[in-house]
Amino acid sequence: MTKKTKRKTKRKIRKKITFWQKYKKIFYIIIIASLAIFLIYSSFNMIKSLFLEKKSEKKVYLNQKLLNKMNKMLEEERKKVDILKKELNKKKSLEKKSNVVVKQENSKKTVSSEVVDYKKSLENYKTTNTPKDNNTLFVKSKKPLLAIIIDDVAFSNEVKKIKALPFKVTPSFFPPTKRHPDTPKLAGQFSFYMVHLPLQAFHYPHPEPHTLLVSDTQKTINDRIKNIKKWFPRDKFLNNHTGSKFTSDYDAMTRLYKALDKNSIVFIDSRTSAKTVALKVADTFNKKLLSRDIFLDNIADIAYIQNQLKKAVKKAKAKGFAIAIGHPHPKTLQALEESKNLLKDVKLVYVSTIYKALVSQKHK
Repeated sequence: MTKKTKRKTKRKIRKKITFWQKYKKIFYIIIIASLAIFLIYSSFNMIKSLFLEKKSEKKVYLNQKLLNKMNKMLEEERKKVDILKKELNKKKSLEKKSNVVVKQENSKKTVSSEVVDYKKSLENYKTTNTPKDNNTLFVKSKKPLLAIIIDDVAFSNEVKKIKALPFKVTPSFFPPTKRHPDTPKLAGQFSFYMVHLPLQAFHYPHPEPHTLLVSDTQKTINDRIKNIKKWFPRDKFLNNHTGSKFTSDYDAMTRLYKALDKNSIVFIDSRTSAKTVALKVADTFNKKLLSRDIFLDNIADIAYIQNQLKKAVKKAKAKGFAIAIGHPHPKTLQALEESKNLLKDVKLVYVSTIYKALVSQKHK
């Protein structure tokens, strides 16, 4: 190798060494900076992750705290509800006991509107004495006649039970209202029926719609009876539902008799008033008056009702006929169904039979 060549080689080596030495520090700085950036980035991510984790934990903690608070409130509300339930159950228990007491009391109280009205009329006239019969008619018959009127008939289940009775009874139907619109149709199932006309009472809390009042004009009463005849074309007899005030008023009863006479309907007095003027008005129109002798179901008790039937039989034997009024209550219908033997000494008839007998006697 020549000197020249050696010289060139040394220069190259020097050049190489010089370049590395010259840029060595820069390379180190770049490497260190990269590592530093990596470490900083990693640390930042780690810190960020820790921060988010803590934040999440805090959020979970707060949510848990809120949930616990809500659960506590809910538990308090549950306790309140439990207390209310206990109070409600206690109240229901007391009501049940009260209802039992009321039922027991009701079994010893009057159950019919006419009886209530009649008792109120006694109070109104300040007397506790039952008025004497305003009907001294007498029927001659081989066997005493007894007519049992069932008032307040309004529904199909009542009709079914009445038709199932083992003897004749006279159903008396309410005029149709929204509460019982089918009474004319139900009445058509019987060969004989009556209409139970609501008249004004002194103190009855549940009057039927379109109850006739003592203040009603002749036209109002005429229209009412005209509608009755339209609804019940075969009706020939009518008795009063309540009516203690109306049947005690001579002018009102006169207006009613005029309307009934015009439509060939006979009035039967349920005798809900201690001062009824029905007999006096009937005499004015030269009409026979049939009136109630016995209320059967003043008390909702079978033994009581059967005892009332015995009284009705006794009345029938005394004057040849009697009229008893009952209502389509379960106890009343059951008592009648079980009383065939009690009625063996009388002939069970419709009220029309008794009325015809009275009229025929009059013309003899």
